[in-house]
Amino acid sequence: MFIAIDLLQFKKLFVSKLKDMLSDDELGAFILVLANSRQDTFLKNELQADLQKTFVALKNNFFSGRLKATQDDVDVFKQLLDMDLDDIHVWHDKSAGDWEVAYNAMRQLRPARASSQRLNSIKQPFDEEKFHFNKAFLKPEILWQGEYRNKNLCVLYNKFPFSDYHLLIVVSPEERRSQLLTKKMHQYVFLLAEDADRSFPGFGIGFNSLAGGASVNHFHFQGFIRNQAFPVEKRSWHHNGGEAEYPLTVRCFSDAETSWLYIDQLIEQDVAFNCLYRNNICYVVSRKYQGSIELPEWLTGAGWIDVAGAITVSDEETFSSIDGQSVTQALGNIRLN
Repeated sequence: MFIAIDLLQFKKLFVSKLKDMLSDDELGAFILVLANSRQDTFLKNELQADLQKTFVALKNNFFSGRLKATQDDVDVFKQLLDMDLDDIHVWHDKSAGDWEVAYNAMRQLRPARASSQRLNSIKQPFDEEKFHFNKAFLKPEILWQGEYRNKNLCVLYNKFPFSDYHLLIVVSPEERRSQLLTKKMHQYVFLLAEDADRSFPGFGIGFNSLAGGASVNHFHFQGFIRNQAFPVEKRSWHHNGGEAEYPLTVRCFSDAETSWLYIDQLIEQDVAFNCLYRNNICYVVSRKYQGSIELPEWLTGAGWIDVAGAITVSDEETFSSIDGQSVTQALGNIRLN
C-alpha cells in the first residue's frame, strides 16, 4: 500500500497528521500546517481552530524568549505577527489565456533555497552538510514512510505547497543520492503514478532537475492530487496531437522506455528539464538553466508546475494584473534555442 487505501483515508491521514504536528514550541511545524491549511476551504475549516490556539501560545513563547527556532522560521513568524490568520485566504485561481494562475499568499513567505541559485550543471554531488530530507528535525513533517515495490519511500508534507495535497516523495532516502534521474528511478515513478491514480484519482508526480527548479539536491519527486488537467495536457497543443505550438519544447510519451531514451539524451547533454507524470503519460520539458535569463519575479526558479502552465503568484496585485500574453512570453523565454 502507498500511503492509504483510498482518497478518503488519505485525506483523513493528511489532516490528522497536520493536527498532531502542532505544538506551542514548534514554529516550523506551525508554518507548515498554516500553509497547507490554505489549500482549500475544507482544510482551512478542519485546521483553523487548532491553528488559532497554537498561534496564541507561540506568540506568548516568542515574546517571552522561550521559543527556539531556525532563523528562517523566525523571519516567517515575524511577518505572521502582523497578520490575522483569518485574513490569509485559501488559494484561488483564474484562467489567463491558455494558462492557469493561482494566488497563494503563503508562498511570499517562503525562504529561497537552491531553486534561486545559478548552476553550471545538472550533475552535482550529494552534500551531507547542506539541507536534505534525512535531517532529524524533519521527522515530524513525514506523512508516511514504508516500502513500496521493493523501495523505501519517505513521503513528507511540502512546507510551502503550491499544488493540491502537495507531497515530497523521497525514494530510497538512505542512499543519499543527488537529484539526478536514472532509468530505474524513472521506470519506478512511472509505475508509481499509475498505481497511485487507482487509489487517489487525479494523482500525479512532478520532477525538477537541478538547474530546472529543484530546491533540494536529495533525490525526490513531488506528488499531488488534482483531477483538473494542467494546461500542458490540453489536446490543442502540438505535442498532444493538436495544431497549437506550446511556448516551450514539450515531448509527450505513453511509456517509460521511450521517454527514458529522450531523458537520457538530455542528461548526457547536461540539459535542464522538468517531468510531469500522469497515469500512463510522461511529459518532458527541456529548458534553459534557472538564473541564465532574466524572468519576472513570479517565475523565478520555474519548476515542473510552472512549465506545465499553472503559475503561482503570492500577491494579489500580480494576480489581478497578470494576463495570458505575459505568461506565454515568460515561458517562451525559458525555451531552449
